[in-house]
Amino acid sequence: MLEKLKKQAGVRKLQVQYLLLPPRDQKALQWLVVALLAGFLYFALWLPATGYHDRAQTSRLNAAQLLTWMNSNAASISKLAGASRVDAGADAAIEKPADSRALMGLVTRSARESGLVLQRFEPSGDNSVRIWMDNVPFSDVAFWLETLSVENGVLIDQAALEKTDEEGNVTARLTLGL
Repeated sequence: MLEKLKKQAGVRKLQVQYLLLPPRDQKALQWLVVALLAGFLYFALWLPATGYHDRAQTSRLNAAQLLTWMNSNAASISKLAGASRVDAGADAAIEKPADSRALMGLVTRSARESGLVLQRFEPSGDNSVRIWMDNVPFSDVAFWLETLSVENGVLIDQAALEKTDEEGNVTARLTLGL
């Protein structure tokens, strides 16, 4: 391949021009090529490799600090985990809606009890419901969604909330599922 490269007209022309240069200029050109090669190796290989190494080392140190913190707070974490297991046992006693029809009944009833007006609602697949609400207080919507989630195990699949001209109010497009 090197022989094939040497036979090309452009390369031969460069070789002739190089040989016609005075020895001092040839030496300067050689040093320039060495400097360019060294610069390429530094900026293309060495600098990215050391940057990756430094980031990996920082990540390892952060993980070690997190592990140390977790080990020092293991008792607190275990205590919290035990409390959440007790809460999970209480949630298991709550009956979740069986299908989208039961979910729709639960959603409309709980919205009415929360003082929210559903502009439109429809089933979406076997286990979800789409809901539209216009110009409703954000805090009421957030409290209602939290209640549905905690007390009935309803999941928020999708939520699009846009603020309205009235401060604190939103237009909500929700998909709730089981």
